[in-house]
Amino acid sequence: MGRNRAATISVLTLCTTLALAGCSNDSGNGGASSGGGDFAEGGTLTIAIDSDPGSLDPQRNVDGVNLTMGVFAYDNPVKLLDSGDVAPSVVESWTGSGTSYTLTVRKGVTCADGSAMDAKTVADNINYVGDPDAGSGMTGVAVPSGAKATADAAAGTVTVTLKEGAPFFLQNLAELPLVCAAGIGNRDAMKATTVGSGPFVLSKAQPGNSYEYTLRKDYAWGPDGAKTDAKGMPAKVVFKLVKSATTTANLLLSKGVNISYLSGPDTQRLAARKMFSDGGSIIKLELTFNQAAGLPTADVAVRRALVSALDMKELAKVSTGGLGEQANGLLTDPKICAGDTVTPNLPAFDPAAAASALDAAGWTAAGGGVRSKGGKPLTVSLIYDNEDTTNAATAEYIDAKWKALGVDVKLNGQTFDEKSDVVFGGKGPWTATLIGLGVSNPATLIPFFSGPTPADGGVNYGTMHNKVYDESIAAAQGKAGTAGCDDWNRAESALIKDADIVPISVSPYLYWGTGAKFDVVARILEPTSLRVLR
Repeated sequence: MGRNRAATISVLTLCTTLALAGCSNDSGNGGASSGGGDFAEGGTLTIAIDSDPGSLDPQRNVDGVNLTMGVFAYDNPVKLLDSGDVAPSVVESWTGSGTSYTLTVRKGVTCADGSAMDAKTVADNINYVGDPDAGSGMTGVAVPSGAKATADAAAGTVTVTLKEGAPFFLQNLAELPLVCAAGIGNRDAMKATTVGSGPFVLSKAQPGNSYEYTLRKDYAWGPDGAKTDAKGMPAKVVFKLVKSATTTANLLLSKGVNISYLSGPDTQRLAARKMFSDGGSIIKLELTFNQAAGLPTADVAVRRALVSALDMKELAKVSTGGLGEQANGLLTDPKICAGDTVTPNLPAFDPAAAASALDAAGWTAAGGGVRSKGGKPLTVSLIYDNEDTTNAATAEYIDAKWKALGVDVKLNGQTFDEKSDVVFGGKGPWTATLIGLGVSNPATLIPFFSGPTPADGGVNYGTMHNKVYDESIAAAQGKAGTAGCDDWNRAESALIKDADIVPISVSPYLYWGTGAKFDVVARILEPTSLRVLR
């Protein structure tokens, strides 16, 4: 339902397309802060999901729906905020930097089965996910590969030792669902049950249909001390499978479901009814080029000329169906490093200047035809996801502008998976493509813009070698958290200036609700914020 298919690669998925993992454009409709008199007691809220989660193990199955559901049953060590900072959760305080951190575990946190979420259990979680042979989809992202954790039961602390520095260790740790001891000892049990310390526990599962969660009445360690005895908290939450975005919108309008993430044209009907929503924005599309030897786009002058031929403001409208706006950077909500890296670095929209730049680069056209250099035509194969109508419209817009510039454009629409195999798997030729690397952590982008290519086992899909980027990330990696943001932004600016990758648009990322209020924090529907309205 309204799934962003633009090669969205988020913090927890990299190449497995998890949509979690975005400058905040909050809807402005508020969160769950209305007075208690507006709320009903003991109610049930129904949340629509667009696919079945499969296995419910939150550390092995990083499917986006499973992780959306998982936050209801599993706590995290810390919480990521919209600002990109972290706040206490099960871990109430921390010290350290570089390769060593000490985490102090909050006392009194209990699992739904009555066992303690103590220092040893937190350490066991970190050790499991940090083990590259354990089979967790979160290894190397939520916890650095090779990380080792040691618990001090008496002190209630966990010492984490990393193989190398991780500048956003704490921000990434916010993505780690903490499994209780019974689940760590029997992971197969979590395929169809929950074994966590979160505010809800799975009470009924009907795969392919619905999943029912029941409120824990003793939960008292949510964000800012949130408790589940707050007025209006739902006694039950039901996740209902609804595959169609249009059907989901209809159900929201008829109050057949209470909450759903939804994007695309169906949201216009919800907005027209002034339906409550909360969220932010995510990267929708980016334009990027293949710089392999022998391709015209290996030349920065050619790349910048191709970008200069495009009106990015107009292109942003096309790429979002009129629902989004031009992007100002590569990062998506919640931006750990804020700032506008686009405006100072993006080539200005100027078709005449673009033509002159190609002339200067040796790509000339006789009589207004296709440009060539040394007898070789300026051919660009633009590959895009043809399952998304706005992506197709974007590709057609670019096709028209580049052909007017004298470029021989070959449009190549493929399915999302086929395109990913070509671009990120190195399984076919391409010159330019439309993608959406939707991450909030700049360190996550490093392997996409430097290092080995797909042919050598890496994900540097465009064979990029940007000296300023490499120097800037080297400087940034020696600094903890947001202390390195100037360097991270300098690195990002270098990519945009050389047209290695060009952000096009952001689109709204919103949860919509009827008969309910809630807060979306760092793109996560916060369970303790849910309220049932009268």
